[in-house]
Amino acid sequence: MRTVNMNPIRSVDRAVDILLAFSADKYELNIDELSEITQIPNSTVYRILCTLERRSLVQFNESTMKYKPGVQLFALGSLTPYALDVREEAEEILEDIYEKTGQTIIMAVPDGDEIIYVYKKEKNHGLKFSSSIGQRRPYTYGVLGPNILAFLPKTESDRILEKPRASYTTKTETDNSVMRKRMERIRETKLYVESDETTLGVTGVGAPVFDMNGEVIAAIGALGPTVYIEDQMDLVKELIHEGGNKISQKMGFHS
Repeated sequence: MRTVNMNPIRSVDRAVDILLAFSADKYELNIDELSEITQIPNSTVYRILCTLERRSLVQFNESTMKYKPGVQLFALGSLTPYALDVREEAEEILEDIYEKTGQTIIMAVPDGDEIIYVYKKEKNHGLKFSSSIGQRRPYTYGVLGPNILAFLPKTESDRILEKPRASYTTKTETDNSVMRKRMERIRETKLYVESDETTLGVTGVGAPVFDMNGEVIAAIGALGPTVYIEDQMDLVKELIHEGGNKISQKMGFHS
C-alpha cells in the first residue's frame, strides 16, 4: 500500500472508524459501544450514523436499538470479489482438512497493512480461538500472517516489520532479525509452524496460497492444543502444505 502524504479529512476518517468497528462477532452495536470502540464522542457518533444510515451504509434495528452494516456495504464488497473467489475455491479443501484432523481450520487474505480472516471452522466444543471471520490482525500475528508477509515485496515487508507490535505471550517473537530468518524458511518450505506466540498451549501450522501470477493472495492454517497437534504433526503439515498447493492450482498458479 502506498504512503499518502496528505492530512486526512477528520469527519471521513471518523466515519471509516465507525464502519470498521463492526465485525463478525460485533455485528450489531449501539451508540455507546461504538463510542467506546472508536473513542469518538457519543454526539459525534450519532451524527455520523445518521449520515451513514441515510446512504444505507448502516441500518438501525429498532427491536435491539442497535446499528448494523447496511446493504450498500455489501454492494461495495461485491466490487472486490477476489477474496470471496479464493474462499469459494478453498472451502471444499479446507473442509476436508477439518474432517481429517479435527482441528480448527482458518484462512486469511491480505488487506492493506493487515490480514483479514475469511474462513474459520472449529468444533462446537473444546478450545475456542479468538480470531473470527471478518477480524483483522497484523501480518506478524499467528500462523497465517507470516505466511503472507514472507512473500510480499521486500520494501513492503521491511516497512511492516518496522511497525511497533504487541507481545501476546511471553514467547511472542519481536526481534526483526529472527523474523527475517523465519520468513526465509517460509519462502523455502512454503510452511510455517507457530507455538505459544499468540496463545500459550496452542500450536498452528500454516501455508501460503498463490495466484496465477505467483503472488501471495491468502494463507491457510490448522490450530489446536499443542498436545493434540504434536501427536499428528506429520499429518497436519502434509495436509496444510498440500491444501495450500491445491488451492493455488485452483487459482491458476503453476510452480
